[in-house]
Amino acid sequence: MTPSEFGARLIESAVGRKWSASMAEAFSAKRFRGRDDDSDVALPPEVYGVRIGAYPVLVLAIQLIDAETVLHTLRQAHNQVVIARSYMKASDVINTHVLFVATPPPPQADWIKLIDLAERDETVCRKLVWIPKITSIGESYDAFLERTFLAQPWLTTEEVDNAPLDQNDRLVENVLQAQGLTPAAAAKWVEIATSQVEDPQERVEQFVSAMELRS
Repeated sequence: MTPSEFGARLIESAVGRKWSASMAEAFSAKRFRGRDDDSDVALPPEVYGVRIGAYPVLVLAIQLIDAETVLHTLRQAHNQVVIARSYMKASDVINTHVLFVATPPPPQADWIKLIDLAERDETVCRKLVWIPKITSIGESYDAFLERTFLAQPWLTTEEVDNAPLDQNDRLVENVLQAQGLTPAAAAKWVEIATSQVEDPQERVEQFVSAMELRS
């Protein structure tokens, strides 16, 4: 799958998940914004720029042959991102991603280490690598998507009504008891802390009084 095919698929997926998404040709520019001449640094042969919500994305190809090849591709990607930044707003820079679409690695390649080499390098921006599985493109693509900012794990979790979202009272009581309060005093402190008493002095007096509870 080429970067342009991958990029178009990303846009389709994003729109399907209610994100704003469009192609961003400027991210694949060969020259900095405002310059008349192309940059003389090494750049990737094909780049597909996408803007998904607040996320600028550059889609590139990568070959998982050996470390030297991966590092060369990373240098090209870094150069391209620096140029692309000149077409972004300052607030966009922190959200920039490079998504690599890999060709199936040769049998002798240690592709797990090579992917790790690429993804652990957060120079310039975050990077993720997708290896399309020829026998299950859709399945491998969906699995990759769940590693990105487009993931929506809440859609696959079971809905629970009236979930106890704030059940910290007992934990607080245990901590207070560990600090020397009796169980009754600790429970009273929690009650006072969650009460509607607005006068700070009155609240302090209640805390002091509660410390005398012994049961």
